[in-house]
Amino acid sequence: MTVNSDFIKEKLAYSKKYIERLRRIIEISEEKFLDDFSLQLQSERIFEVISQIMLDICTHIIAHSSETPPSSYTDCVKRLVDVGVINEEEASYFINIIKMRNLLVHQYGIINLEILFTSLKMLDSDFEKFKELILSWIEKQTHF
Repeated sequence: MTVNSDFIKEKLAYSKKYIERLRRIIEISEEKFLDDFSLQLQSERIFEVISQIMLDICTHIIAHSSETPPSSYTDCVKRLVDVGVINEEEASYFINIIKMRNLLVHQYGIINLEILFTSLKMLDSDFEKFKELILSWIEKQTHF
């Protein structure tokens, strides 16, 4: 399997400014977050961008594998397990991010802002884990 590691690294580098802003947001109190519409809008956009970076990386890896094309974005994350990038437990965390992204992007209903705030905190740690796993996997690929 040959993936474009520069593409993936560029995507991860692009996330840096969003992660920095995310970290400033999650440091504030939940009460302040719930009262600040501007912060809520910023948070939604940050969540969308970071989760889309994850999806872009997932689809890139799967497109360069022998796996059949995924039927959904959550399926794409599951395929990363099949190609040995992540394990099933890790996939469940990343799938939760994709599900929240879908709620935000498609506006299936009114977003519970308390859940959004909690999800932002989880996104920070889960994206960091995703980044580590992807970079580690790329490193292993280049040594074969």
